[in-house]
Amino acid sequence: MRDPNPVVTLVPGVGMMTFAKDKATARIAAEFYVNAINVMRGAAGVSRYVGLPEQEAFDIEYWLLEEAKLQRMPKAKSLAGRVAYVTGGAGGIGGATAIRLAQEGACVVIADIDKIALDEQVNALAKAFGKDQVRGVPLDVTSEAQVEASFVQSALAFGGIDIVVSNAGIASAAPVEGTSLALWQRNMDILGTGYFLVSREAFRHFIRQKIGGAIIFVASKNGLAASAGASAYCAAKASEIHLARCLALEGAPHAIRVNTVNPDAVLRGSKIWAGEWSQQRAASNKVRVDELEEVYRQRSMLKRSVFPADIAEGIYFFASDLSSKSTGNILNIDAGNAQAFTR
Repeated sequence: MRDPNPVVTLVPGVGMMTFAKDKATARIAAEFYVNAINVMRGAAGVSRYVGLPEQEAFDIEYWLLEEAKLQRMPKAKSLAGRVAYVTGGAGGIGGATAIRLAQEGACVVIADIDKIALDEQVNALAKAFGKDQVRGVPLDVTSEAQVEASFVQSALAFGGIDIVVSNAGIASAAPVEGTSLALWQRNMDILGTGYFLVSREAFRHFIRQKIGGAIIFVASKNGLAASAGASAYCAAKASEIHLARCLALEGAPHAIRVNTVNPDAVLRGSKIWAGEWSQQRAASNKVRVDELEEVYRQRSMLKRSVFPADIAEGIYFFASDLSSKSTGNILNIDAGNAQAFTR
């Protein structure tokens, strides 16, 4: 017996709602039923509408050729039926994460403050995976009202949220005596308050849904390993890591898992590294900007570069059932840095 739940639900005074295994199927069911309404209206204009006898409807539903077709369908992907919400989703790591989760069948909500980059990313994913699998929401993570509204928009678009990736961020470098209060506060607002606001709203939705959920923080190696000349950034990233641990404690009774991925030196495709941060880091290492990637590669234990897709793979692990028994954990993806060992 296949799923006995109705696909189309009519609520008097409210309207029609359709439910299915994915957005595309639900949308198509709605379109079909609108056409059915028009047929009913036309029939009523002539005489009266009469549906098929139950036996005939059953014979159509369980037609042997239909059964054969269903048996040949590929196995569902690991995140099919789940909805992922990614902040900073139009950047390097966020964009790679959105693609990775979509590849596994998740519907993806991309949230970003950069409207132009957001539109480009949404269009790219819609072209690759279909318009039913992606939505974009403009978001400033420091705005309580915008965070709350973005979750409502996501739930309206896809019916709920299952995975939240908190990734929006900035980076700054300055000696402590040259760190202005404004620079310190900007780091704390985006990397501290922003992560708190997104997590709090995620908790509210997960608890209301009563089916658990997964939250993944994208922190940094600098949250574990101190770095001279970047005290505001390091302190804010450390606060993210400890916030995730606190949330893991509170989330466990509700089946909410909270884990952290720590990247390091992800230069390619990164908005952060496209700005002053790369110049500041190059200056502190006494090299040219175009030599910086090689400096970080040689600094790592494995002598390898780290790319956005590498971070996305770690995020997918924590978002999927592969890590269903993991919470409160930290995964370093930094090609090896002894300073950032958690023990």
